[in-house]
Amino acid sequence: MGKINATVLGMEEGLRNFTGVDMIRIKSGDYTILIMEDYMPVIGRVDGSVEIVEGEKVSAFPSIHGFYTHRKNMFELLIKEDSDAE
Repeated sequence: MGKINATVLGMEEGLRNFTGVDMIRIKSGDYTILIMEDYMPVIGRVDGSVEIVEGEKVSAFPSIHGFYTHRKNMFELLIKEDSDAE
């Protein structure tokens, strides 16, 4: 079980909390990033997709525009809007 905690705030689904996250995959226009436990602090914009992986369970947020931050094993995603951003 992972040590990352994550929160996702979006207009359609409201606030969602995830605990015990193993990794987070972000695919955006020019880059792909994989955030794992004790990853360096990072802040950025996503125009693509985010996947939050908890063991065998994957919560996908495809085709979004938003902003994220990761610091001290706390990941936060603010979804600005859903789109066809792939």
